[in-house]
Amino acid sequence: MPVWKISPSGGKYFINSVAVSADGDRVIAGTFFHTYGANESRRGPGRRSVSSSENGTFGTYCYDAAGQQLWANEFTGWQGVYWVAVSADGAKAAAGGLMAESPQAGFVRAFEVNAAGKVLLDYPTQQRVNQVALSRDGEWLVSAAETLVLFRFDSKNGGSYVKSDEFTPVSTSVFSGYANAIVSVAISSDGATIVYADYSGNIGVFTNNAGKISLRKGWKLPASFCHMIQLTPDGRAFAAGGAAGVFYWCDTAQFVADGAPTITYPTGLPEAVYGVAIAEKGDVFAGVVNVGDTGRAYAVTVADFEPQVTDQFSILRNPNSASLNLAHGLLAVADGHPDGTPGHYYLYSGIVPAGESMVAPILRWIYKTGNMSWPVVISANGKAVVGGSDDTYVYYFTP
Repeated sequence: MPVWKISPSGGKYFINSVAVSADGDRVIAGTFFHTYGANESRRGPGRRSVSSSENGTFGTYCYDAAGQQLWANEFTGWQGVYWVAVSADGAKAAAGGLMAESPQAGFVRAFEVNAAGKVLLDYPTQQRVNQVALSRDGEWLVSAAETLVLFRFDSKNGGSYVKSDEFTPVSTSVFSGYANAIVSVAISSDGATIVYADYSGNIGVFTNNAGKISLRKGWKLPASFCHMIQLTPDGRAFAAGGAAGVFYWCDTAQFVADGAPTITYPTGLPEAVYGVAIAEKGDVFAGVVNVGDTGRAYAVTVADFEPQVTDQFSILRNPNSASLNLAHGLLAVADGHPDGTPGHYYLYSGIVPAGESMVAPILRWIYKTGNMSWPVVISANGKAVVGGSDDTYVYYFTP
């Protein structure tokens, strides 16, 4: 059923993150590897190991909509690429991850997509880079590791990214060894608004003023930490996932004024929320939660700062991520756990804002993969769904 599937590593390494341009014509993927212990999962914050098998040749890879590889940026190191991003216009790409285990050394790299992957940034970090994000035109790049770092593209002297500002969290983490680590970050299309979550359970909103960031307001989750935070393109709303099956939806201006979520949405399930998504205008948010060895996906509509309608979908395995495209009524979900068991991609259609339609959403298709599948994204034009799996493949679907 996929239009194409490609293993960049020739069957060796996982695909931990994928990204797709707004028109679906540029796909970015990164390769990663980890040897799991008996009771270990990808869901922990660090997953440290001393296994030499985690050394390899990892990379960031770029494909077009037909599956042709346009370029690759590879390195020999440890574990590899944890996260990738591409600007909505498809002009810039970024990647971050881990290159060495002891002492730990991470990296942020940025690339000119249509110039054979010309390297625009190669920045070292002290911990693994958990996420990277780009503004719509790629002028701004933000990374999440032991600190949050903001970079700006400088077109002078051939063009490159330069560090613009940096934020260091100071509170004590609930996870030993991660007291100063950012776990998730997102940036608005214009680069003016940034949201973050750290391992201490803090979420916060920054304003980017010509490259200088200021923390406008922060709030601490009641328990554990936030695995994922997502921001609308216009920066007006964001969603976050917490412990015990709780979602948080925030109107950005109200959050800055009140220092608390606008909506706290409990699912009644005991497990943490691992993936969240938010619609273009913020009027629907979605997320995924474990239910034993299976899972559940939620799409919650919002009107007048209140949750109005909730659609629920049963997932065959533990779900890992979700992507929402309300303009085309689409919700995509990726699942799979534990290691060595099949994963799936799901595409639902008929997701609408509250009051527009009472037609129930439907499962358009489901696709089984050979191992856990973690990332899934929908292009802004609704013409491409891209996934990455621990079976080593990048998958490109059409809705």
